[in-house]
Amino acid sequence: MKEQLVYCGVDIAKSHLDAAIGKEKRRLPNDATGHRQFIKWIKQIEAQVQVICEPSGGYERRLIQALVGAQIKVSLVQANRVRQFARAAGILAKTDTIDARVLCAFGEAMRPQTFSASALEQERLREPGESAPAFNPLAGDGTESSCARQ
Repeated sequence: MKEQLVYCGVDIAKSHLDAAIGKEKRRLPNDATGHRQFIKWIKQIEAQVQVICEPSGGYERRLIQALVGAQIKVSLVQANRVRQFARAAGILAKTDTIDARVLCAFGEAMRPQTFSASALEQERLREPGESAPAFNPLAGDGTESSCARQ
């Protein structure tokens, strides 16, 4: 059984993912095919894996959905915390590969909370165009506000 916990840092860009587990690194496309390849790679690891990533302008959403769907632990951490961690460790250079390694080390040192399926659902509801219409509480009858129709 997978008892040990291993951290995987993932730097997310619009077109690709840079992932690092220990000294092993991979670059994969940031699309459904790349997500499947990434999940397959993670599932081959003997230990349980927790993925650590930062918000990346929405480019992280599909990956997080895929990971949660595959029952892989994932943490979304604040970029400024990771940058401060890197500075404290003396890592001043910033490339996608270095960022992935730093995220991996951050996970090992800080052990961040994981993203739950309910948090994923809440995030999905906040996405523009997919949320419930805004209701006008002043109308008292549940009618849609004029702001929601614009």
